[in-house]
Amino acid sequence: MAVITISRQFGAGGWTLGKRLCEHFGFELITEEVIDDLARKAKISPDWLKAVEMEATSKLLGAISSVASTGLFFRSPSAEGEGYERKRYIEFLTRVMGTMADRGGYVLVGRGAQFVLKGHPKAVHVMLAGEYEDRVQFLMKTYRLSRSGAEESIKEKERQRSAVASNIFDSDINDVRLYHMVLNTSLVPFDWTVETVAGLVSKFLARERS
Repeated sequence: MAVITISRQFGAGGWTLGKRLCEHFGFELITEEVIDDLARKAKISPDWLKAVEMEATSKLLGAISSVASTGLFFRSPSAEGEGYERKRYIEFLTRVMGTMADRGGYVLVGRGAQFVLKGHPKAVHVMLAGEYEDRVQFLMKTYRLSRSGAEESIKEKERQRSAVASNIFDSDINDVRLYHMVLNTSLVPFDWTVETVAGLVSKFLARERS
C-alpha cells in the first residue's frame, strides 16, 4: 500500500487531486488542517507554527521560542532556541507521517510531507504547478472567491509554503528533485492529471505486490 504526498502552487488543484485520488484508490485524505489538529492534541503550540508561516526569516524563530513552553515543546535545560523547536516539530511530523506511510493508504497534502517522507519506499511524491492567471481563475470558480480574494489567498499561501520549507526543513519546496512527478495543470487537463498520477501510483502498487 502506497502513500501519496502532494505539494502544489496554491490554486493548481492539489486538494482536488488528493480527493480524486482517494476516491480512486480508497485512500484517506490528510490535509494540513488534520496535521495541525493532531499537533494541537500533542500540545504543540499553534502560535509557534503560525509565526513560522507568517515570516520567511529564521530570525523570527528565536524571537518566539518562549511561546513553546509546554507539552511536546517543553524546553529542557539544554534546549537552544529556534533549533530546539524545529527539531521537536520535525520529530512530531516524522512520527505521525512515518506511521501513515508504513501503513499506506493515505494522501497527504501539504505540511512538508515530501521532506519528512523523502526516501520512504512506499511514498510517491507529486507536485502541481500552474500559471498564475489559471490559478486565480481556478480559485474563483471552485471556491467562489472574488478576484482580489483569490489573489490574496495565493499570495498568503505561497508565502506560508515557502516559509515552512525554508525555516523548518531548510529546503526549497520547488526543487523538482524532491518529486517523482511534476505536472503543470495549465498545460495538462485536470482529468489527465488525475489519470497520470493514478497510473504512476498503480505501477508502484503493482511492483509492491510482485
